[in-house]
Amino acid sequence: MSFMRMAAVVIGAAGLLAATPGIANAANDPDTASTVKEGAASAGTPGFVSAADEPSVVSFGNEWFTSNERPQDKGYGFVGYAQSTVGGVWQHVMMWRDNNYVVLESFINDEATDGYCAGAEIRYQVYTGSGWSGYHYRMIPSYDCSTNNDAVNGRYYYSYLKTRNVSSRACHVNSSGGKIECEGSWHGPI
Repeated sequence: MSFMRMAAVVIGAAGLLAATPGIANAANDPDTASTVKEGAASAGTPGFVSAADEPSVVSFGNEWFTSNERPQDKGYGFVGYAQSTVGGVWQHVMMWRDNNYVVLESFINDEATDGYCAGAEIRYQVYTGSGWSGYHYRMIPSYDCSTNNDAVNGRYYYSYLKTRNVSSRACHVNSSGGKIECEGSWHGPI
């Protein structure tokens, strides 16, 4: 290769490098910086996403009420369930439906003596009268810290609003049920 061609290649490559963020600078560039997204694991437990790595999650307590009354006795039909086991947490959520009003029943088991308790989170959409909402998120109110192989069964959770696209995932929670980190994948919709 002639000296002139070599100089042109070097100058062209230098211009390309100057126009592209360097590897060291790419982490500071908001368009190319690595962020934790659904399905990606945090530096914590493999398979989990840290609660701090996620967008703020709002609890919609006015969308659900608890009852001991079985949904089958109230005319709700069984739809199905979603479950998973990740990081010593087993979660199983069953669902019944009547005219898009739903009832959930959860089972949660802490299967590891790792310092975490076991919990589950759900996401879902509600009908607002003018259309379906974006996803709402809520921690299931029951959790397990026992590691005794007996799953904790919450009561029945009835929706006040028409609800669809319910999914669930396993979470590590503290001894008060507060979310620490959750599985990166959602299971469902049921």
